[in-house]
Amino acid sequence: ATATNHHTTTDKYNHTTASFATMALQTSLVLSLALWCSWASLFSAVPTALAFVAPSCPKPKFSYTLQSQLFASIDNGAETSNYLSHSDIEWRLRPPEGTSRLDRWKIKLGANIVRLDSKLKGKELPPVLCPRGGRALLEAYYKQPGQRKKKIARFGFTAARGPSSPEIDTTIRDIYKINPPPLVATIAAIIYMFVEPDYRSRNVGALALEVISAIQSVQTVDFTVLVADDNGSGGLVRWYEEHGYSKAPLMQNILGSPDKQNGIAMIAPVRIEA
Repeated sequence: ATATNHHTTTDKYNHTTASFATMALQTSLVLSLALWCSWASLFSAVPTALAFVAPSCPKPKFSYTLQSQLFASIDNGAETSNYLSHSDIEWRLRPPEGTSRLDRWKIKLGANIVRLDSKLKGKELPPVLCPRGGRALLEAYYKQPGQRKKKIARFGFTAARGPSSPEIDTTIRDIYKINPPPLVATIAAIIYMFVEPDYRSRNVGALALEVISAIQSVQTVDFTVLVADDNGSGGLVRWYEEHGYSKAPLMQNILGSPDKQNGIAMIAPVRIEA
């Protein structure tokens, strides 16, 4: 009887262990499927890791030996005590304005699944998850000592590679003295930049340019374009020039600003740092 009971107990134990193993396998398969769905349907592919403070990314096709002055330091004047640095700001990448609440929930769920998968497998989190759709919203939160984080700025930009054009190719040749094959250079755009009035002239915009350029470099973008509208004062255009951008008159029409109606067309190579 004792032997029979022993075998019965062992059989129950083996059955329970097999059941747990089956449940673990099923859970793993479900998580893997959810992870794949999250990547495939919610986020753009991210080919490499990246740190915003010191970006280290694959160089875009046309980031050759461009003159160092093209990359004016974004920390110019950072010795000013009023200036903020990356250590003061938390950057959050969001889907663009107009995204439905349901789609936002899906993206948040997908990001949490990616975090969980990374934690379970002991892997580092991907530093950039760009929502699908071609556009993204970057938010800056000021980490005030002893207070809640405060949103102080937001920036709209394209997070996917766009094609070049004859006007862009000519501009690249004229400004950077390189000759890319026709329509091969990849382009992304900054749509708008907004910093709360109390935080302007504190280096936030310059830091955002670095983060946006870093994100676009992960997407293997070669050049960033924008339209600078400063109502003719020239101040905003000069600010962009100090941060590596150049006027691009041949691109006025293709950027939706014929005769400078909506501002000055500008271009810059994606910023790369070692």
